[in-house]
Amino acid sequence: MDWTPLYIIPGLTFLFWAVVHALLCSRTSWFRYLFLTLIAVSLTAAADVIGSAVFGSPTVAHLILQLMAPATIPLTVLYFAHLYRDFKYKPVQILWIIIPVMLFTASFILANINGLDQTDALINRLNSGRTGDDLFFNANEHAFYIWTVVVFRIVMAIETIAMLAYCAYLAKTLHFHPRHLVSFFSNKRWRIRVLEVQVVLATLILLGLCTKIFLHPPYPGFIFFMVMLMTVLQFFFGFIALFGSKEYVSRSEIDTSFRFNYRIETASAVAEEVIMDMMGQLEGESLSHVLTRLQVHTGAGSGKGEAASLSTALLGKTRHDDSLMAQFQKLMMGEQLFLQPGLTLTDVAVRLKTNKTYVSKMVNQTYNLGFPEVLNILRVDYAETYIRKHPDATQEDIAKACGFLSASSFNSTFKRITGYTPKVWAARISSGQ
Repeated sequence: MDWTPLYIIPGLTFLFWAVVHALLCSRTSWFRYLFLTLIAVSLTAAADVIGSAVFGSPTVAHLILQLMAPATIPLTVLYFAHLYRDFKYKPVQILWIIIPVMLFTASFILANINGLDQTDALINRLNSGRTGDDLFFNANEHAFYIWTVVVFRIVMAIETIAMLAYCAYLAKTLHFHPRHLVSFFSNKRWRIRVLEVQVVLATLILLGLCTKIFLHPPYPGFIFFMVMLMTVLQFFFGFIALFGSKEYVSRSEIDTSFRFNYRIETASAVAEEVIMDMMGQLEGESLSHVLTRLQVHTGAGSGKGEAASLSTALLGKTRHDDSLMAQFQKLMMGEQLFLQPGLTLTDVAVRLKTNKTYVSKMVNQTYNLGFPEVLNILRVDYAETYIRKHPDATQEDIAKACGFLSASSFNSTFKRITGYTPKVWAARISSGQ
């Protein structure tokens, strides 16, 4: 029994994910490379089946393999480069397409010179393992063999080594360790880089494809094992790719996404989990913007039960130890030093009796923001409280009370952080919107 048609299963798996990503992820920066990778791997895995079952010609399978297999590895590298978020596109990076095009063109021309029937017969002799003088009937068949087998395998070997070296480089750069994967599967809250998972899966899929290309294993049991393994690996590769816009992901976040869509009775509780998971993706200005919109839409601060302020969300609970951060928080929140017009990092450093470089580094590491932005968020938060208490105050009065040097500076900063001008924000608060 010929088990080769089973290779259609992993091929269809990647084809399925190509369709899913085309529907859901077409606007992401890495979509085009992922989509092309999925298609290339799909056709590479199922080339034998397509050639034999659809066209009834092993020559067609050979031509598909010549074009798609050498394209798979560079496309995967480009996909990884986008996930790594340090990618700078250069036209020279697509020159790799010359390799598969050359292999395909040469094989296509030689196949036409030999004739389809004669080329099919040659490939069948090659697949049967025949060697010796009766393998080639003329020079054209020998040339076809050189291009479609010898040169092709050399190219694939070089690309495979390059791909493995690139994966090793990424693993080292990302500080990858096998225990990360163990923790990911054993602990629902453990967050792992999406790129780490994809590098491991792609490496295993690549080794599977190379086994199929280089060895052509004839044993039915081995073919069945390879098909099932590649199907599982390719399914998870396509599934994890859905979360490519997140640098890190946990099984809890994956589970939450599906429960939110398919467990209506728990949608509210799950929505809370979704929001808390996504809060970690927000940086200072975005976080303050979201919190302000929540305050505006819920009318928080105008009645009972004040919502958490921007300052509280940014600085968290005030520390009461003797650390430099505790002293910084005391200056900012306790003494409200941020209300001092023209306040600089040097002024704060003098009050803390240290140097401004150390204070700047401490603020950046703690809040993921520079000191000027922390200062602006504190002032905008104070301005919101001031506007509630003094609804008739002019912008000049508010700016002066909150430490801004001018009304125009206050207006532009307030709008950038909250998404509204002070007048619009005050109107929405008063109307309860």
